Amino acid sequence: MQTRRAGEVVLGALVCWMLAACGGGDKVTVHGHVTNGGGHQSQRLTDGAPALAGDGTVSAAVKVRISRVVAAGDLTTLAEADVADGSYTLELDDPGQRLIIEAVSASGATVGSAVLDSTTPRPQEYVRTAPPITSESSLEAEVFVQMVRDGDSPDGVDTVDLRARLNAEQAAAVRGQLKATAAESVEALGAAVRAAQATRIKAYARAGVVVTQEQLFSASLDASARLDATLDAGDLYAEDAYNTFFAAVRAATPQANDAQDQQAEREASVAYRMAVNARLSSGAGIAVADASVRAAAALEARATEAAVNALLEGAGATDVAVQEANFAATLLRSNLFSATSASDASTAWASYNTRLATGGSSSVMGAQLGVTSSNYLAFDSAVHAGAQAGTTLEATLGTVMEQSGKASATALSDAVVNAFATYDAAVRGGATATLVAFGPKATTGVELLIISEGSFRLR
Repeated sequence: MQTRRAGEVVLGALVCWMLAACGGGDKVTVHGHVTNGGGHQSQRLTDGAPALAGDGTVSAAVKVRISRVVAAGDLTTLAEADVADGSYTLELDDPGQRLIIEAVSASGATVGSAVLDSTTPRPQEYVRTAPPITSESSLEAEVFVQMVRDGDSPDGVDTVDLRARLNAEQAAAVRGQLKATAAESVEALGAAVRAAQATRIKAYARAGVVVTQEQLFSASLDASARLDATLDAGDLYAEDAYNTFFAAVRAATPQANDAQDQQAEREASVAYRMAVNARLSSGAGIAVADASVRAAAALEARATEAAVNALLEGAGATDVAVQEANFAATLLRSNLFSATSASDASTAWASYNTRLATGGSSSVMGAQLGVTSSNYLAFDSAVHAGAQAGTTLEATLGTVMEQSGKASATALSDAVVNAFATYDAAVRGGATATLVAFGPKATTGVELLIISEGSFRLR
C-alpha cells in the first residue's frame, strides 16, 4: 500500500478548510487512493469475473466512479473523477451508504474496486476518506455485489461485517484462480458471509440481545471511517488500525456484552466455515477455503480474547489467572498469524483451549478457581463434563454440515444456533454441580469452560 505524499495531505487539508468555511456545502466529498496491492485482472466488476486490482493498477486507472448497488447487483453511477498518480477526489450530490468505488482503465474496464460503507466523514472532518483500492478491497466489493445478485437487499448487507470477514490472503487465493473458478469462489464467500450474518443475529437473540443487522451496521460506521482513514495513511499503521477498529465496534454496540459477542461470533464462525467448505472443499477452491478458515479463526480469536478478559475482570480474577489468560491469547494470536493452513489454525486453537480451561491447575480456569490436590477431582469432573458436551456439539455440527450441503442461510443458522443452545445447557448443567466446592468462583469456571470447549468448533 502506498503512503500519501505531503502535497496530497496539504491538498486534503485545504479542501477540508474550504468546505468548513462555507458550512460544508450541499455536496459530499470522498477522497481516496488506488494502489498496486496484490495482483491485477482487467475485467469489469459486472461481467462475472472478479477484477482484483494488484500490480499495474495505478498506471492502468485513469478515473474512478462511485455507484449505488441496486436490484440484481446492477450498479448505478453517481459520480466520476479523474485519477492522478493514484489519487482521486469525488463529489456527490447526496450522502449514501454501501457504495462501490471502481478504478477504471482507459478502455472502460474495472481494474479494482472497494466498498465505501458510508460517505459520512469522521467527526470534525468534511471529507470522507475511502479505503485504499487493493486486491482485498476489490474482493470485498465483488462479494457484496454477488450477494445482491443472489437475492440480498443492498441495504440488508452489513458491509462493515463483510469487510471484517475477508482479508488479503483470501483475495490472493481468489486472484490466482481462473475466471470461472474465481467467480465460484466469490459466490461461495457471499453465501458464507450471508450465513455468518444471519447466524450472528440469531445467536444474539438467543442470548437475549434484541438487535438488527441495520443497528449493528450503523453502530460500526464511525469505526469504519476511522479505519479507512488510517489504512489510507499507509501499511505502517494497518495492524494497530484493525485492533482499534474491532475494539471500537465492540464499544459501539452496548446492547451486547463481551460474552454475548463471543457467543455470536463463535456461531457465526461455524456457519461461515460450513458454507465455504460446502462449496469449495475440492479442486481449485481448496486454497480459498483454507484461507477462509484461517480468517474465521483470527476473527473468532479477537472476540474470545475480549470475552475472557471481561469475564476475569468482572470476577476480580487473581493476577496469576490474568497473566495466564494474556499469555494464552498472545500465543494464540502469534500461532494464527504464522499459520499456513487450516490445520495449523486448528492446532493453535486446541492449544489455546487447553491453556484456558482443560490444562489442570496451570490453566486460566485452574488458576482462577485455585485448584489443589484436594479439590482437583471436582475440577477434573467439570472438565470431563465440558469435554462430553463439546464432543456432542462437534458430532451435531458434523451432521448439520453433512445434511445441509448448500442449505440456505436461514436453515444453516437455525441449525447452528440450536446446536450451541444445547451445548451451553449441557456444560452449565454438568459442570455447575461439580464445581460447588469452589464457592462463588464456580460461575467463572463454568463460563471459561463453555468458552474453551465451544471455541472454533467443527475444525
